[in-house]
Amino acid sequence: MFSLNRNFHIFAVMNTHKTYIAFDAAGVVDPVNSNLHTFRQMEDWERSYPSRFHFLNTREIDFSSEHDDLVESTVKHRFLSLMENADNLVVMASPVMNVESPILNWQISRAVNRYRLPVIVCYVGLDMVDEKTIKSYWAWLPNKIRKYIGRDSAYMCHIPLTKDKLERALGAFSVNDGTYPWNSTTIF
Repeated sequence: MFSLNRNFHIFAVMNTHKTYIAFDAAGVVDPVNSNLHTFRQMEDWERSYPSRFHFLNTREIDFSSEHDDLVESTVKHRFLSLMENADNLVVMASPVMNVESPILNWQISRAVNRYRLPVIVCYVGLDMVDEKTIKSYWAWLPNKIRKYIGRDSAYMCHIPLTKDKLERALGAFSVNDGTYPWNSTTIF
């Protein structure tokens, strides 16, 4: 606690929400020109500001399996166990997004339909998001996100991917707290 004077106090707020990041880096050859670069940036934020970010992510998953035919089911099972402990879901939107990725769209679907997680859509490279952003950057959105927007069937907020904006959105929306964006196109 930092005291401004004897009548006012500022309290440091910790973000205790756990966040699942829906992400697909399968087949990424050049991590600098993919969302893997952005994902690693978010991991750096978590390391630098552990009281502000808590990501449940793929570095906690062992992708090895003794049987190749079990790899997909094993990975999906591990993704589900992470989602089960999540308070919210982050989905990156960028020009290098594989919007048709089966594993990415599967993750989004399970997080929304099974675990009812509020979704935070983060637009990579933008400093500001407004009502026109969703339409202007429609091609950046994974197919599942587009479907939910079209039907207004998921609680989603849209933000620029900046450290401060992400921190505020993560602290604002949580399935465990019962706090959700108003609809599928909430600008935060």
